[in-house]
Amino acid sequence: MEFLDVENVFDSESARLAQKKYCEESRDPHFAPLDGICFRCKKDIYARIDNGVSVTGISVRRAGSQLVTGCPHCNRSYCD
Repeated sequence: MEFLDVENVFDSESARLAQKKYCEESRDPHFAPLDGICFRCKKDIYARIDNGVSVTGISVRRAGSQLVTGCPHCNRSYCD
């Protein structure tokens, strides 16, 4: 998909850093697991997972532009 730029990729390390930077700059609490691994389903929240029906995961772009409050794979909330 040529229309997607570099920030719209799924890269765990870059997304973790992007979320950290977003939280620091916006002064929001950092709810997402620091290692990116959901403590409920044990999947990397920043990894793209295609289950055949839908695609879940948090892209670098999303991690750098909004607060992550839960797991995109199992829907576990990190802020309750």
